[in-house]
Amino acid sequence: VVDYLYDQYIKTKKLSTDHIVFFETGFDYIHDNFYTIKTILEYKFDNDYDQMDACAQTINLLLYTQEFQAELLNQPKDLKKDLLLLEEFEEKIIHFLDQKENVPDAFFPMLNDIVNPIFESHNIELQPIESIFYEVALEYGLFIENDFDMFNTILNDQKQKHGATK
Repeated sequence: VVDYLYDQYIKTKKLSTDHIVFFETGFDYIHDNFYTIKTILEYKFDNDYDQMDACAQTINLLLYTQEFQAELLNQPKDLKKDLLLLEEFEEKIIHFLDQKENVPDAFFPMLNDIVNPIFESHNIELQPIESIFYEVALEYGLFIENDFDMFNTILNDQKQKHGATK
């Protein structure tokens, strides 16, 4: 979506207010996650890409956890007790990163078991940014709804766009 909007701006030299919000939100999300991953690569894996890639499942879970924490921090209510649950869970994830191991598959449902009651009890709509941008991408016709592998579709589009062969 960010690439699409950037290309639209390059072609037309203008974007609507909604498009600017989508671009800025997406760009900030990518920037924040890139910085987190870069930090993990440098400080947890000594710049060993292969070793870090082997722990991609754990890194993804960490990013999800941090996204939920950010969402709670943006709420007008005092949610310190709820944030503490996510911070404790994040520490468990980081322990696995310190060991250069993937979290067990059971950690993903554990995150749901922590997050869902928090969001439900405070009447906070739970909508991860990737699902929002999935809907935006569908609206822009960037890929077909229920595409079996959204991320491979996006990756292949980028490879074609930039002429990559790998």
